Amino acid sequence: MTPALRIPGRLSGLALLCGLGGLVGVGELHAQQLRTLTHSRQATDERHIEARVAWGAGRLKIKRGAPRLLYRARIRFDERFATPTAEYRNGSLEVDLGLEKGWDPGDGDPPTIELELSRDVPTDLHLDFFAGTAELDLTGVPLERLLLNNAASETELRVSAANPVRMDSAKIHVGVADFEAHGLGHLNSSRVEVKAVLGAVTIGLDGDWPRDARLSIEMGLGALEILVPETLGVRVRHESNLLAAIEAEGFERRRDVYTSHNWNRAERRLDLELSTTIGAVEFVWIP
Repeated sequence: MTPALRIPGRLSGLALLCGLGGLVGVGELHAQQLRTLTHSRQATDERHIEARVAWGAGRLKIKRGAPRLLYRARIRFDERFATPTAEYRNGSLEVDLGLEKGWDPGDGDPPTIELELSRDVPTDLHLDFFAGTAELDLTGVPLERLLLNNAASETELRVSAANPVRMDSAKIHVGVADFEAHGLGHLNSSRVEVKAVLGAVTIGLDGDWPRDARLSIEMGLGALEILVPETLGVRVRHESNLLAAIEAEGFERRRDVYTSHNWNRAERRLDLELSTTIGAVEFVWIP
């Protein structure tokens, strides 16, 4: 029996055909095993939305949408192993791949989610990943909160321009994964938290940090690379551990405090609380 698509109850059969309140389409590929669910909505008078994405495995891409678009979700999946959901109701967006038991990563094309978010409506974004790859380009998305839980995915997060709204908080939790973040300063958050258990992690400090910004990084086992712009002053308070090696060229060390050579003359300054268990930490200066 073919699993049923879970389409929001607000979308009647007429809406499904004519696109009222959203556009939903299903395309069939590969002997009716691969299907595509598309769901979108135009912005009206929304002042704020909460968006949550639950992604079991496969590929995830997120970027800014077109003008006047509230969101667009496109999910490509194998109907034998997934029952996806794309639902919007009362300012809340839920996108879930709905991956079920029995899916084999080596069996054909991986499932994909492509999500476009509003460039106009402030958004709280909550992302839950398990496995696969993710490309998150949050440039131009007005984010008020960000929570990213990444269990075992290869993920790249990029913010190439300043967040148009002030962010309340940004929390990034990484399990056993390779993770890169570039442009954290552009999040426009005075408090950013990164926690990683195991893996290779790259943190780019480029961007326009608020003047009172603080960043905390907790690293378990693995390699941590921190990219520091030449114009940013950084002061690091490191929780000492004999099993963690720190390479900090261009910093002056006094006990467990590392201060960048440009601290006194930098226009922007960042206080970094760093805790490492086992592994290597390297600070790299970038233009």
